Amino acid sequence: MTYTFKLARRLAVSRNYGMLPVLLVLAACDGGDATAPEAPPSTPTAGTEWRPRDLVPVAVKVRPSSVTLETNQLIQFRAHGTTSAGDSVGAAVTWSTSGGTILPDGRFSAAAIGTYTVIGYDRVRGTVRVDTSTVTVVRRNSRVKAVEVSPTTISLAPGVSQTFTAVGRLASGSVVPIGVNWAATGGSIDAGGTFVAGDTAGTYQVTATNTSGTLADTVSVTITAPALPPPPEPEPPAEPVLARVVLRPALVTLAPGATKQFGVFGRTSTGDSIPVTAVFTATGGSITSGGLYTAGSNPGAYRVIASASGFSDTSAITISVPLGSGTLGIPFGPTQLIGLGGTPGIFTMSLDGTNASGIISRINWARNNKFRLVMNMTGGHHDLYMSTIDGVYQFDRRKWEAKMDTYNTPEIKAAIAQGVSDGTIIGNSVMDEPNAHGSPDVGGNTWGPSGTMTKARVDSLCGYVKAIFPTLPTGVFQRHDVLEPTKNYAQCEFIIDQYVSRVGDVTAFRDAALAFGQRSRISILFSINILNGGTPDRDGTWDCAGTGGLGEQTNLCLMTPEQVRNFGLVLGQAGCGLLMWRYDSEFMANPDNQQAFRDIASRLASLPGRACTRI
Repeated sequence: MTYTFKLARRLAVSRNYGMLPVLLVLAACDGGDATAPEAPPSTPTAGTEWRPRDLVPVAVKVRPSSVTLETNQLIQFRAHGTTSAGDSVGAAVTWSTSGGTILPDGRFSAAAIGTYTVIGYDRVRGTVRVDTSTVTVVRRNSRVKAVEVSPTTISLAPGVSQTFTAVGRLASGSVVPIGVNWAATGGSIDAGGTFVAGDTAGTYQVTATNTSGTLADTVSVTITAPALPPPPEPEPPAEPVLARVVLRPALVTLAPGATKQFGVFGRTSTGDSIPVTAVFTATGGSITSGGLYTAGSNPGAYRVIASASGFSDTSAITISVPLGSGTLGIPFGPTQLIGLGGTPGIFTMSLDGTNASGIISRINWARNNKFRLVMNMTGGHHDLYMSTIDGVYQFDRRKWEAKMDTYNTPEIKAAIAQGVSDGTIIGNSVMDEPNAHGSPDVGGNTWGPSGTMTKARVDSLCGYVKAIFPTLPTGVFQRHDVLEPTKNYAQCEFIIDQYVSRVGDVTAFRDAALAFGQRSRISILFSINILNGGTPDRDGTWDCAGTGGLGEQTNLCLMTPEQVRNFGLVLGQAGCGLLMWRYDSEFMANPDNQQAFRDIASRLASLPGRACTRI
């Protein structure tokens, strides 16, 4: 076998189709007519198509297999063959189409709308291989306000493919078909949106851009690392000797003061288990010479070490105060308590705005005060995350991600992981009221025109947070009956569902929220709006006389102490926590309100806690 033949074979069976453009150009030199009728080309002269038998394709594949284009949009078709052994080889094809124009090198466009068929012919040793692609040509729609790609996130093994789709979103919220240009990192993508993962593990992007180059959407693709081969077994010594010490259990979570018996044994180089006498040491608690560990009173991450004959093994211990233990029960408290200078008192939880520079000290403060945090890392006024895009003032995901990325440091990630583990951190809300829409004027507390925010888009924000903090429950401050209520979240794990009396009966509200949670498999963290959610003032005076008093907003009233108590007990006992919007020193100082808070706190503290995670 000559060197030239070996090289040709290696190139032909390579997984990388980098030689396909060269083969397609060679195929074009055969004089194929791009607009010829749909019939196989004439048989070439005998002897001009010889290939080594193991490189002869038995099938030809045209890519993309289907695609949606806009009029006069130019795309590239490619083809490759498959041998009887399943290897990919070059395929010199001749192109034709039922409509539009295709060049000998596979470039296609069409000036008229319609559905067409693109055909690739490959003839080897007198046998014709044919494959087709369906092309749908649509008119360019100038009313499209956004490009949306699905799926929004995906994980692939190296070499595995995934077809992405793109649609245009109109201002009304409806979708329309559009043509896009695809680009990707970490792998290859064809004109129809089929992405093939490369060999390097990591997080990459797939981007679809409209044909005018003014709108785009980008989604994340995670390429997983291939499994490493197991390490080779060490050669056993002539005589079996102790090779390592094994401590069991390897991982355990305990409440303060709880005990756990640890055991230890030796393992020889031949894999046999043998008894050993070990010396135990521990942090975060005490351990006897026999391996009985007693957890200390401080939550955190600790370890037990067993040593024998120069070998040792370590087990990880997490000491945490579980929700529902002691006086915590179901957590309860007003939002912004810490930021507005309040003190815990009878309250055990708050949702509070934070920033990267102060988040670790906030977590430590909560832990030391046996307090619970619902984090709000991307909270604040909507204007912080808004920009004028295509002439419309609307949500700018780049600003949101930039704020979220400020928390992506080793120190903060470790602090949050420990806070979740020991129960200090309940979860993180990615945004407030994504259903808010209206006038795009600067300063309006909306996210832009109707349709700007969708459940899929909010879900992708939860996914972005989970990629940074895998153990942190993520959710959104959103009522269950707004923002596409018939659709479900796939990555968000809870919603903060706020009740006001003007929406109707509180029991009906609770039951509908729990039904939504069961359907979506997410937890409900209830909230009551104590400052603007009382009985509406309907006598025309707008002075809230006979109700709880004037609220913060025009025509809205404070809740009465009776409403606080009733609404809080009905909702608080049903969810994974009860928030109140928001901390107000005057409202909190009212003696009748304080008694209502004590009644709620006493009841919720007696109930077992629930994690705000997927159910």
